[in-house]
Amino acid sequence: MRNVKAARALLADHGNDVEKLKAAEPWLFEATGKHARDGTGSGSGTTGLPNAGAASDEGKTLKRWREIAGLTDDDADDKKQN
Repeated sequence: MRNVKAARALLADHGNDVEKLKAAEPWLFEATGKHARDGTGSGSGTTGLPNAGAASDEGKTLKRWREIAGLTDDDADDKKQN
């Protein structure tokens, strides 16, 4: 079983019948496969893609933090002129 805590939480939803739980939630009982540790997905939960909001260089990082702070590119241009 992959996750005993999850299985216990879901067991009551299936009348405390383990066979019904296995039929409804087979991923809990997989020893291999895309959901299991060291299966084809390694169980890490990663996609191999960069994080959605991650900046890849200093300029992008600065721009992202300026957006978070509510500053616009116009504000940066005004500072450069002064």
